[in-house]
Amino acid sequence: MTMLLGSSMVLGGSLQSIRQSLLEGLNLQAEPQLPAGGLDGIGEQWRTTFGSIAHTVKDNGVPVASGNSVSPDGGNSTDLKCCSMTSEIFMKDLGWENWMIHPASLTIVQCALCNPAGHPVQCPPSKTSEPNPVTQVPCCQPTSLQMVPVLYVDEFSTLVISSVQLASSCGCMPSNLQQPGTK
Repeated sequence: MTMLLGSSMVLGGSLQSIRQSLLEGLNLQAEPQLPAGGLDGIGEQWRTTFGSIAHTVKDNGVPVASGNSVSPDGGNSTDLKCCSMTSEIFMKDLGWENWMIHPASLTIVQCALCNPAGHPVQCPPSKTSEPNPVTQVPCCQPTSLQMVPVLYVDEFSTLVISSVQLASSCGCMPSNLQQPGTK
């Protein structure tokens, strides 16, 4: 199971929108309802085991940044730039610590056009009637993705190993380009 988070998420999205995107990516209609305290000992045991395994593998992904950060990805000082907006989202903040075993947090990269001061601006809508696609305004999109392993317990108390595909970097592309997997 995989999902892409970052390309369609609303900039500055709430925890609710992040929660919904993650649930959809995990192919879940709702958060699993587990008995109170039923996962406490098992969850901690798996977190310790899975966490130590994950630390032994060299990570080539986005460095984890606490809180939020914005970094421009190229461009000159007067034009709009493609910015990577990075946030660390903790499962505890989503209210998922009772069923989500690993990871304890995810680094979410959102892509947005920003002005020279680093403030995000709306991507203009694509003009499909434009005869010359080269003149279309570029829109900031994920340019690379990272697979993140996810370990959780479902409503049947079954251990589920899955993965989430997250944006890891951003770049400008013509706004009329289609997202992967769309027609």
